[in-house]
Amino acid sequence: MPNVSHDTLHGFLPERPKALNRALDLLDLGIPPGVTTETLPTDASGAPKMFTRQMDSVLRVVRPDGGDPFILLVEAQTRIETKKETSWPYYVAYLRDRYKLEVVLLILCVDTATAAWAARPLHTGLGRPTQVTVPHVLGPANVPRVSRMQDASADLDFAAFCLWIHSNDPDIEGILTVMGEALAQDTDREARDDLAGLIEDGLGSEHARKIWRNLMETLFTPRRGTIVGDARLAGQEEGLKEGREEGREEGRVAGKAEQLLRLMERRGFSLTEEARQRVTTCSDMPLLDLWFDRAIDATTLDEIFSAPSSTDRVPPRPVRHARRGPGPPHGRARRRRPTGRRRTRRTACGLSVELMHCPVDRLPTLTPTVQLTRTPGAGRVPLQLS
Repeated sequence: MPNVSHDTLHGFLPERPKALNRALDLLDLGIPPGVTTETLPTDASGAPKMFTRQMDSVLRVVRPDGGDPFILLVEAQTRIETKKETSWPYYVAYLRDRYKLEVVLLILCVDTATAAWAARPLHTGLGRPTQVTVPHVLGPANVPRVSRMQDASADLDFAAFCLWIHSNDPDIEGILTVMGEALAQDTDREARDDLAGLIEDGLGSEHARKIWRNLMETLFTPRRGTIVGDARLAGQEEGLKEGREEGREEGRVAGKAEQLLRLMERRGFSLTEEARQRVTTCSDMPLLDLWFDRAIDATTLDEIFSAPSSTDRVPPRPVRHARRGPGPPHGRARRRRPTGRRRTRRTACGLSVELMHCPVDRLPTLTPTVQLTRTPGAGRVPLQLS
C-alpha cells in the first residue's frame, strides 16, 4: 500500500544517479558507472482504461559505454502481496511492448521474508511456461549494512538507501547514529537538511523515526523550510509561547507582591523578614489581592494574613464541584446566563437603590446585593445583606 516511506524508497534512486549506479552494481549486470536516466510515465492502465494500473518508478537508463538503453522498473515492496505476482509480469510486458527496449524489474524490500518471496520466478502457461518473469531483488541479504562513519560519509545518498533497506535491523539505533554523525559533517547545510528529512520519510518504523528525530535534536541546528527544521522550530516556538505566558503570570504576581509591601510600609507596619518572605514567595494571585485589600484598613499584620473568610471582599479561590450528568467536552464548565431579576428604586433623599435577586437554589454561594448611588455617575457602593 503506497505511503510516505514506500514512495520515498522507490523514488529516491531515480533522483540520485550515483546511488543508482551503486545499486545496479549489486545486481551484477555488468553496467559501468556513469549511467544517465530519464523518468518515464508510471501509468500502465492502457487504453481503454478499464481500471488503473500504477507502477512505482520507471526509468529509461542510458549506458555510458554506448550500449543499448534499457527500461528500469523500480518497485518498493514492504510486505508480501500475492496480487503483485500477476501485476509485475504485466508491467514488464507492457513496458517491453511500449518502448521496444529490454526491461529490468528491480524490487526493493526491507525484510528478508518479503525479499525471498519477491525473488521467486513468476511463471504462466500450460506444459512449458509461456512467460517467465524473474525479478531482481535488493534486500537486507545483499545490500551492505553501513556501520562505519567513513563509509557513510563517502556516499551519503547510498548510505541513506542502505539505511532504509536495513530499517528493521535490531541495531537500527546504531545504524542511525552512524548516519547522523556522518550527515552532521556535511558542509552543504541545505543538502544535508533535505537528506535528513528524506531519511525520516523513508523510515517505515515509528520507533526508528523517534530515534532519528532525537539524533537531529542533538546534532543539527534547525533550519526553516525543511521537514526536520520546521518540526523542531515549531516545537521551540510553542515552548517559547508557553514560557512567555508563564513569564507574564509570574510578572503580575511579583508586581502585586511589591505593591503590597509598599502599601504596608506606607501604613507604618513593621515588617519582619518572615512577613516579607511570606509575601514575596506567594504565587497565589487571588490571595495577594485579598491581603492587599485587607492592608488598606487593617491595624495589625495578623488581620492581613489571617485565613480567608466569607466576609472578605475578595473571596478565596472557589472550589470546583463535580458536574452532574453529561457536560461539554474537554472538561469545560458550562456557562450559565444570569437568571436573577434586577430592580431599581429611588429613595426620597435621592439615593438610587438597585437590588439583584439571585435564586438560592441556583447560586447558593451568593447573597442579595444592594447597589447605592448618591448621584448619577458618582460610583456605586456594594453592600452585602445577610
